[in-house]
Amino acid sequence: MTFIGSWVTALRIARREMSRAKGRSALVVAMIALPVCALGYAAASYDMFTLTPTEQVTRELGSADALLQPLLDGPVTQDATGEDWRPQDIGEHRGSDGLTEAGMLARLPSGSRVVPFASEEREFRTATGGLAPADAYEMDLGDPIHHGRVELIGGRAPAAPGEVAMSKAARARFGDTIQTPDGRRTWTSVGTVEFPADLGEVLVFALGGETPGSGTPSAWLADTPAPIGWDEVLDLNRSGIIVKSRAVLLNPPDLGDTDPELPGRLSLVPVVVGLAVLEIVLLAGPAFAVGARRRQRSLALIAANGGTRAHLRRIVLADGVLLGLAGAVPGLALAVVLAVVARPLAEQMLVGERAGGYRFDPPVLAGIAVLAVVTGLLAAAVPAVTAARTDVVTALAGRRGVVRAKRRWPVAGLVLAGLGAAAAAAGASTAHVTVIAAGLAVVQIGLVLCTPALVGVLAKLGGFLPPAPRIALRDTARNRAASAPAVSAVMAAVAGTVAIGVYLASAADQREQNHTPALPIGYVAATYAPGTATQARDAVAAALPDAHLTEIPVTVCPDDPTSTGCQLIPVRTLEQQCPGERNPPVTRAERDALFADPRCVREHITQGSGYAVFPSVVGGRDVVAAMTGASGADLDRAAATLARGGAVVTDPFLIDNGMVKVVISTPTSELGKSVPVPGYLLQAGPYAGSVLSPVIAHRAGFKVTAGGVVAATTGVPATTVTDRLNAALAGAGTQHAFVETGPENDNAPFLYMLAAASALITLGAAATATGLAAADGRADLATLAAVGAAPVVRRLLSLSQSGVIAGLGSVLGIAAGIGSAFAVLAATNLSHEQVWPAPTPYPLAVPWLHVVLILVVPLVAMLGAGLLTRSRLPVERRRPT
Repeated sequence: MTFIGSWVTALRIARREMSRAKGRSALVVAMIALPVCALGYAAASYDMFTLTPTEQVTRELGSADALLQPLLDGPVTQDATGEDWRPQDIGEHRGSDGLTEAGMLARLPSGSRVVPFASEEREFRTATGGLAPADAYEMDLGDPIHHGRVELIGGRAPAAPGEVAMSKAARARFGDTIQTPDGRRTWTSVGTVEFPADLGEVLVFALGGETPGSGTPSAWLADTPAPIGWDEVLDLNRSGIIVKSRAVLLNPPDLGDTDPELPGRLSLVPVVVGLAVLEIVLLAGPAFAVGARRRQRSLALIAANGGTRAHLRRIVLADGVLLGLAGAVPGLALAVVLAVVARPLAEQMLVGERAGGYRFDPPVLAGIAVLAVVTGLLAAAVPAVTAARTDVVTALAGRRGVVRAKRRWPVAGLVLAGLGAAAAAAGASTAHVTVIAAGLAVVQIGLVLCTPALVGVLAKLGGFLPPAPRIALRDTARNRAASAPAVSAVMAAVAGTVAIGVYLASAADQREQNHTPALPIGYVAATYAPGTATQARDAVAAALPDAHLTEIPVTVCPDDPTSTGCQLIPVRTLEQQCPGERNPPVTRAERDALFADPRCVREHITQGSGYAVFPSVVGGRDVVAAMTGASGADLDRAAATLARGGAVVTDPFLIDNGMVKVVISTPTSELGKSVPVPGYLLQAGPYAGSVLSPVIAHRAGFKVTAGGVVAATTGVPATTVTDRLNAALAGAGTQHAFVETGPENDNAPFLYMLAAASALITLGAAATATGLAAADGRADLATLAAVGAAPVVRRLLSLSQSGVIAGLGSVLGIAAGIGSAFAVLAATNLSHEQVWPAPTPYPLAVPWLHVVLILVVPLVAMLGAGLLTRSRLPVERRRPT
């Protein structure tokens, strides 16, 4: 009972302190509430968007008992979901010609009903005159069997030729009237539909072949008198029909472990959550440290009246409990409100489908609340221990004393940092997430323990500085109990954002390595269909009037000028091929040897030779410039090689002793004889494909004709320009234009936003820590005023304190963030070491713009502190007792 009573008293004291120090309490509550809100929003959104098995089946089948899809003319084997299938026997199979309604009913139990529908992606004219693809369905929207799979949310169902129902996204893209690419057929929208599983551009036509396709049903929805079990599914598989059965999906059969989890599969969620909790603790720690410092006298009075060290610890820990609860309640409430309010935006912009419903998991939300309380306790733990060890006489006398960093703390910090790094490396080598998270946390804790010693080292530089920065360094060193947590807070803020920035930069570099451009960035290519050369070239010239056009010659068969099956293909010699192509690795040593072999660089499953727009390109100087963007001496040497009857390539291992092996391929022989020709390795950069001399084509007996045109632009054309160009090319009877846009980098805007957010977070942490330090050092400012210091000293002192805290915290945070991200990326790379060919590993890239912005933050923080701090020094008077 004594233990419980002491906690009740501690909580009462903590509540009274919250009412007295409203500003500091609000700061801690905000520090805890914001991450709680983020976690709560993620948990609530996950609950709403995670469909129950019944909801998932309804979105796939509507109210039907099964979805039947005839695929082959022979028996097939499928999994329980109907997603994966293959022919039962090896051999050639032709596609199913489809089944009539009578034929489908003959394979189902008596009393069944089937409803046909067809789906296919088709292109239509957009409202701006371009072309865009959309999912086109043929179905009877009035049949209740579709309920849950598709909903008519406005207007009526299409029932006649020339009518269509459209999703909201499709109407925004195509308008109320849609046309085929040639403009010969037109449909008018009569209704608005919504597929809960797809909020994209969807069109629904009436049954009867009104889409540009054949009108043949591609699948059937079946309403059966009894559920279709696994035995019935297997029976339908013998007729080449793939089945999605409601009964099987809700109660799947035990088919054994057909998809074992790959060894070393890595989930980064525990790492992120673990580091997030640690950073919240470090961010909130300075406020508790300053709070304990400000209450030093009252805590000393409690100790003088018989309070034990345990009582003092509980009083400070009670602050953590109470403030943790105060942060959890509004954080969770805001999270739930935000999840509900932002659900439509998340459906449209993030997920692309409707949520299952407004539902929340109370145990998960309660767990987040407990996490908030634990976070508050952890943040108050170190200040509680420090407060309990304070000398009572010194505190009652109002003296702070000099806090010296004990040698064992930096030694322990270095040991912990080393052990944490070793643990993280060990976890990375085994892809063990828990070990990685623990190791990275120990590293940051080790850096926190080293912070007081680093502050002391910096204080020794004060003798070479003017009075204000000298006082700031000395005061920072004397009051390490407050300054060290402040530096740690900035370090925590910087480390998290830097780690995310390193990951995004590395992912962008990986995408760039995986991408082999087919043309220089922004260049546009259009291929010619037979008889469309003039129209296609005119269309490109009209759409891109400022671009330089170059026709691209390609090889064709001598007896059929329209066939591009006669090709000249540069191939590697046997000595230049990756050994893994002939002998896949078995042991780890063999895989390591292949990874180190430069001939195997392009053997990664996510990296290859790229997509060549034109097959078997032949030509000269102009063609090389148009296809690769080469110029200067590089282009001169390439043109000279082609003039000698050679080949220009970008793969260095296609050249063996100065020669390139060119295989002559025809539709009948595929890979026939080969001829050696002089080779030149283009220095302009890696590009898909190669350029060969027309002499080689003549030696092979092939003809040469214009296969298309390349437009050399000064930048990537706008989407509206390419849409109109595609429409013009479709009108000319040829294919879409190809625009080289480079590797996809969807995270580029996010990386800049993250850099800005990181700077703001660091600036806020620095400002908060500086403000807390200033509040803690108010007595020192009064002393300066008493001895006649100029008012500007306060500005300079605050500026210097901000520089010390933000500067040291930023440097430590950058080191910790880069190290943490590199450990996670190394673990991700090593998790694929059992796979060959292996995915392209993540390069260890540093976002230098991000780092530079963070290094600028201390200067901004110093400037802000100098401008916002009042220059008038306070004069404190002792209150009468």
